[in-house]
Amino acid sequence: MEIDIEKSIIHGRIQAPQSKSLAIRVAFLSLLTEVNTDFWNSNDIIAAINAVKAIRRGDNYIYVGGSATTLRILIPIVVALKRKVTIDGDETLRKRPISAIRKALKKASFSSDFLPVTIYGELERETKIEGWESSQYITGLIYAYHLLGEGIIDIIPPISSLSYIHMTIDLFNKLGSKIEMEGNTIYIKSSKLSCYNTKIPGDYLLSSFYAIASLITSGRIEIENLYSPPNYFGDHSIMEILGRMGAKSYYYDNKWIVESSKEYYPIEIDLNDSPDMAISISALSAVSKGTSILRNIDRLKIKESNRVQTIIETLKAFNIKSSYSDGNILIFGSKPSRGKVVCPNDHRIAMLAADLATYSGGEILNAECVNKSNPNFWEDLKLLGGKISIK
Repeated sequence: MEIDIEKSIIHGRIQAPQSKSLAIRVAFLSLLTEVNTDFWNSNDIIAAINAVKAIRRGDNYIYVGGSATTLRILIPIVVALKRKVTIDGDETLRKRPISAIRKALKKASFSSDFLPVTIYGELERETKIEGWESSQYITGLIYAYHLLGEGIIDIIPPISSLSYIHMTIDLFNKLGSKIEMEGNTIYIKSSKLSCYNTKIPGDYLLSSFYAIASLITSGRIEIENLYSPPNYFGDHSIMEILGRMGAKSYYYDNKWIVESSKEYYPIEIDLNDSPDMAISISALSAVSKGTSILRNIDRLKIKESNRVQTIIETLKAFNIKSSYSDGNILIFGSKPSRGKVVCPNDHRIAMLAADLATYSGGEILNAECVNKSNPNFWEDLKLLGGKISIK
């Protein structure tokens, strides 16, 4: 799919895309309790649902597409169930290591550090795991220990994406579980979980691409179906960060309201707890007056693409200078000019390019990659005033 975008003004009201992170967690919840909700038809959510169905059937082969979250939650679960399972994924996922979980699960055998991998073994009652590679393994262990009834997870710092661990703990405890996190140790004592009968709320980071497109094109937008922001740093913190950069950005009456300003300011921020936020911030940094510094983003190198590289390449395509040094991306704000990007099979990079194109015009090839998380993205952008033609 090829997308051509002319300079636009993005404004109006839109429903937030469903939270991919929460939806995948809810899908796996159905192994532990009754789930009654509607799931979006995005590739990663479908991958999680299919993985759960495969577990229930007792399949010895599970394909997870490009969903790293599904893969990393799944591995501890199949070990807890003492299943011998081969797990495989698409080309992007085959490049991403699983070394941290392989090292942590002492009584499990792994045929490889990369997909496809055959796994068999059992889960000890206490697991020590390095926290740098992915918080999603810790989420997977929380599910696994609920299957066993109890367990302890000791996380070796540094811990990346801590907010997603809090998301998992909050989800379980709201349904009646007893999970406590003391320092770097998580204690799980399972109890009967209540049914999940609520609507899955929207995703702040996916919504931020609508918000930022509106900000850089002098618009105003209201984004509905977002959860009330919790007190810890996480994806929802993008709302406050945009405010620090000069936007009018606030939560009111179950909506995220974003209003543009005359100018935006650069930001220096540590993104270790939410590295994917770097893609969103990059779009606003591109038009800010000064140099933004996005710190501790090395984990972006092992995402759907090497996002350190593809952020820099995408900005360059729109004539925005940026550089990488010692775990940080520096973005030198200016005025984007018309650009052309071939999406590297990475949904967030396509959305970054879309934001910049609403400011200056541009073309995006392989644009269907947004289906990984938000298959409605291009139509939503059109509804909000985007001058978009789809080829």
